[in-house]
Amino acid sequence: MVVELSLSALGCAALCYTLGRYSRALTLERWQFLLSLPARQAVSTLRQQMQLDTALARQALGTAARAREAGRLEDAVGVLRAALDILEEAGADRRTRLKAMAVYSRMVRAVQPLPTPSGAPFRTPPLRLLGSLAGVAHGLLVGSAERFRLWLLMLGLGVRVVLHGTRQSAQAAGTAPHSQQPWSRFADGLSDFETLDGQHLAAFEALSASLAAIDAERRVRVWDSIT
Repeated sequence: MVVELSLSALGCAALCYTLGRYSRALTLERWQFLLSLPARQAVSTLRQQMQLDTALARQALGTAARAREAGRLEDAVGVLRAALDILEEAGADRRTRLKAMAVYSRMVRAVQPLPTPSGAPFRTPPLRLLGSLAGVAHGLLVGSAERFRLWLLMLGLGVRVVLHGTRQSAQAAGTAPHSQQPWSRFADGLSDFETLDGQHLAAFEALSASLAAIDAERRVRVWDSIT
């Protein structure tokens, strides 16, 4: 009996995995035509905002690094903390939008499929582990909406992990500004934040394609709430 139950469970898992590996390319083609002009404008606006946030943080990090190289350690640490403040504010924006996207994803019957999550694009070990675990969970889910909300969960956790790591790095840099390690870890965290932004944007675009099927007036209210 135990053997039969085990085989049955394995069979169900295999079935879920097989059903999940549908033709993503064909599904994307069917969804692509739904991207209306307002949706494209919303995606473009969000992309510009994200690029500005990370550009400011990267500029502050670069300025801090130059001050450190010049021996102005107090100034360097102060500017590094300014870079952290930028990430903190941007992170709060990302988490708020992700929560709204999770709510609005329940307004549609299906969501444009996203690729399987992976830890490969990330630099820091916690993000690589998170991406890998999300990839495993993704293979066990079948519905596009469930997979989409898994993506949102991963992105939200990813932002929290990055901010926690950059806070620790900034604190360590303030304690030991001569040490290179906290500065390198902060730079890796910023790179991971940028990677998360790219995935965030892809998720937003997928949701916008799905919401494009909703009547225009209601859709405008959705954009105003999410963007």
